[in-house]
Amino acid sequence: TSKTGAFLKLPLINELAESIDGMASTQEANLIRASGGMVRPLPGGNGPVNTKRMEEMSEVFDVIKSAFMVGGGSSSSSPQEQLKLLRELIGLLTDEQLRDLAMPLLPELGSVVRNVAVEILEIRSSRAIRDVILGRENRNRLYT
Repeated sequence: TSKTGAFLKLPLINELAESIDGMASTQEANLIRASGGMVRPLPGGNGPVNTKRMEEMSEVFDVIKSAFMVGGGSSSSSPQEQLKLLRELIGLLTDEQLRDLAMPLLPELGSVVRNVAVEILEIRSSRAIRDVILGRENRNRLYT
């Protein structure tokens, strides 16, 4: 990794970890609400959710979804169009020249994924420890 790459890597890891934690917290809250409280919160779960970031993530998913929609914007494309898209994806994955070009990126990608997982564990474990020490009621008052 170059110095520029290293400089950008840490903020990328932090952003990804916080986004994933926020999405998980949102889904945990939905599960608890849908179960009527029968499902208990996980230790370190139900953390603060950055609503602006969640809106941005939703917009990104909408753009990706619309990019895969074929046939005038309908989400149900014909089997021929789906097959064509699948063939193009397979072609990209089996292209030897593209694979050789991407090979140096794979170790860095693996490193980012591992660091994101560690960051998520750190966020959730520190939240779980605060829950134990302060009690969930006090934590909710302090961090909301």
